[in-house]
Amino acid sequence: MKRLCLILAISAFSTCLSGQSLGDSIIVYIENRVELNVAIPDYLDLKSSQQEVITALEEFQQLLPELKDQLSPTAPELVKFMVTGTLTIEPGDPKYTYLITDGALRNTGYRDQAIITGDNYKILITAVDLAAVAKMPLAACLDKVIGLLPEGTRMSRSLYYQCVNDEIQELKHQHRTNGKLDFLELGLTAGAGLVKNDWVADLTFVTGLGIVHKGVTKYQPYLSTDLIFEFDDGGDIDLDMFLNIGYRPNIVKDPKKSTFLGVDIGYLVVNQGSLFQGTTFKLGVNWSPLKGVFVGPRLYATDDFNRVFPGIRIGFGF
Repeated sequence: MKRLCLILAISAFSTCLSGQSLGDSIIVYIENRVELNVAIPDYLDLKSSQQEVITALEEFQQLLPELKDQLSPTAPELVKFMVTGTLTIEPGDPKYTYLITDGALRNTGYRDQAIITGDNYKILITAVDLAAVAKMPLAACLDKVIGLLPEGTRMSRSLYYQCVNDEIQELKHQHRTNGKLDFLELGLTAGAGLVKNDWVADLTFVTGLGIVHKGVTKYQPYLSTDLIFEFDDGGDIDLDMFLNIGYRPNIVKDPKKSTFLGVDIGYLVVNQGSLFQGTTFKLGVNWSPLKGVFVGPRLYATDDFNRVFPGIRIGFGF
């Protein structure tokens, strides 16, 4: 009974304590009348797919004269164009945009928008009158901007440019980095598991380095300490402690989700119980299907590698 109560208490304590679309954007202001925003996982991909993106933009502009009769001059509209060959028109955002000039408000009206969707990019066009965009040098300006893009980085970035009279100006003061940077993570998980058919409780302390690419954590090397609490027949508690080194990549490509699958190897540095004898190593797999939940099998080699047996553990952390 004391054993069960301690396992539940440690897990409950940890649970009470617990209680990523990113990528790059290229924004081009054209003739002070149109905003062109290209969203793509990595802006260097624009260099390899430059002709594809420019062609899609030109094809959309060629369609605009045919859409003129369908576009309302008195209401905002949203046009969605798929490069695979479909186009839809739907009501746009009805909000008005005001500029403040010399302390006075000036209503500049609503905005039409168009979204061009390709294989790995989206182009958002914002203008007062979408029909008038047909004759503007959108493709030519974007083509020049792509040629001026800086060297790539692991950070997610938004880069700003202005195109007026075919001249490109880089707006460096508006450039910004999006999302999180590399970070140091400290964690505590509490759980329970089976080792040699014996129930044990444990606490794990983790220090990890999160490596970020385009605003998404890609992988984490880490160091950890496992404290394993053994219960003998008299109800006393013995402590075993492993020091571990591990690595866990994010196995999900969706930037809004993170699922880590890690592997670590540990060495027994404190042995007060009866589960392990002599030199002991542990190989563990750590899967985190949900934030703060950890599941994984263990393989223990003890008694100077003369005995090998499995284990399993579930933990909750923050």
